[in-house]
Amino acid sequence: MRVTKVTTRNGDQGKTKLAKGDSVYKNELIINAIGDVDELNSVLGVCISFCNDESIINEIKNIQNDLFNIGGQISLNDSNKILLKDDSLLLLDNRIEELNESLESLEEFILPGGDSFSSNLHLARAIARRSERSIVDLYIKDLNNNNIVKYLNRLSDYLFVLSRFYNKNNHIDENMWKK
Repeated sequence: MRVTKVTTRNGDQGKTKLAKGDSVYKNELIINAIGDVDELNSVLGVCISFCNDESIINEIKNIQNDLFNIGGQISLNDSNKILLKDDSLLLLDNRIEELNESLESLEEFILPGGDSFSSNLHLARAIARRSERSIVDLYIKDLNNNNIVKYLNRLSDYLFVLSRFYNKNNHIDENMWKK
């Protein structure tokens, strides 16, 4: 798909078009889900702007590509059109396991924070969870083996663990929740 014109002047009546040309209202579940995924992708771009680790930047860029595939898959509105690769979930699972190996287990919740990079990872984690809820709303009748729900669930875990890993490696203390 090529975007040659950003302003179409077609959405002024509260509607927008999906990938196949179907017109829907901008407050429908499908548009909310696409919007939440887009917001998540955008905040990951903010995260990148604060990161100085090229390997982490590349991981996040790969995730951003996955999120574009998710947005496209949702916009196609066709359960037979799977754009998110199966190995994307496996990569997240493996990376979470790798990062967790060097971290101490948590006995209490930690408060989101750290420097600009890790704090924005926590923001991205919260948006990933909201995106997952939007996807569940959209696909409530077809959640068995829904690769998008699984991916977003795992992504929120990855972002949490990555923030902890980054903070540890940069000697940034975790703020523990105080009851």
